[in-house]
Amino acid sequence: MCNNIMCSFSKTLMEGQNYKQFFDSIKEHAKLEIEYSKLTLAEKMSIILSRAIIVAILIIFGAGAVMLLLWAFAQWMIAVTESLWAGVLIAIAVVGLLALLVYGYRKQLIINPVTRFVTKLFLTQEE
Repeated sequence: MCNNIMCSFSKTLMEGQNYKQFFDSIKEHAKLEIEYSKLTLAEKMSIILSRAIIVAILIIFGAGAVMLLLWAFAQWMIAVTESLWAGVLIAIAVVGLLALLVYGYRKQLIINPVTRFVTKLFLTQEE
C-alpha cells in the first residue's frame, strides 16, 4: 500500500511524464496542506476564543450573583446572631471554606475538564 505522493511518483515514472510536472504537483499538494492547516487552526482558535468569551461572561454574571447571595447570607446571619461583626465573620468563613474546597479539588474541577477539552479539540482526527 502506498501513500498519495508515492503512488503519484510511481505513476509519473511509469507514464513517462517529466519530473517538473511531478515536483509541481508535490509543491501544489504542500500548498494545499498548509492552507488546510491554517484553516483548521483558525477554526480551533475561534472555538477557543468563543468559549473564553462565554466563560468570561458567565464569570461576570456569576460573581454578581454570588455577591448578592453572600450579602443576603450575611444579612440573615446578622439577624440570627444579632451582631453585625459575628454575621459578617460567619459569611467570610463560609466563603473561605468554599475557596479552600475549590482549591483542594482544583484538579477535578478545573484542570481535568480544561485538559480534556483541549486534547479533544486538538488531537481528534477529522474525517
